Amino acid sequence: MWRLKMFLMQIVRALRKRQDNKKAVRIARHWIALVNSVPNRQEKVLLHIGCGDIDATGYINIDARPQPHIHIVSKSLFRLTEIPDNVADMIYMCHVLEHVSHREIVPTLREMHRILKAGGVLRISVPDFEKVIEIYNASGRDIGSIQGPLMGGQDYAFNYHYTAFNESHLRRSLEKSGFSQSLTWDPFNCEHHDFDDWASRNISWEGREFPISLNIEAVK
Repeated sequence: MWRLKMFLMQIVRALRKRQDNKKAVRIARHWIALVNSVPNRQEKVLLHIGCGDIDATGYINIDARPQPHIHIVSKSLFRLTEIPDNVADMIYMCHVLEHVSHREIVPTLREMHRILKAGGVLRISVPDFEKVIEIYNASGRDIGSIQGPLMGGQDYAFNYHYTAFNESHLRRSLEKSGFSQSLTWDPFNCEHHDFDDWASRNISWEGREFPISLNIEAVK
């Protein structure tokens, strides 16, 4: 528990040095809720970047939109300058990376690399372009079947997609960013994932279910 406390207090101190007192106060206010949500046996620093509505036990929740369970609100989820270097054991990003410009994928992954400590894990889930093509072909090439997974829901400012991934492209991007040992991960059988999100969900189209996600994790 002390590691989580030290992690957040580092952020508060950094923000105060930058005279961002409002953000510092907000983080301090949420710290009590965070500590209460983490089991005493949990000593790892787990960051859930772009968590949305999900409030998973043990995670520090980071999102662009404020909600009661969000510990750190940041309009830029990909330049988290308030977070110190080498502090996180794991960063989880589910259907978030596709919201980054294709020109900024490697810099964004390098930012995650900076935050992770040596041996830390970056766990990613993104729409798999190969699966998008399968849905498109199975639907009789109906554009409506793939608009959401390909271009985002587009129902609020942050919900637009700017890039696409298949397995080889994502692995190459991780390698360019300094990561090693990239492997697929199973949302039904892995540590720190006892909740439902897009990593395990399907796309429904005319009564049929299609898997959509590419799940890769890599080690710093």
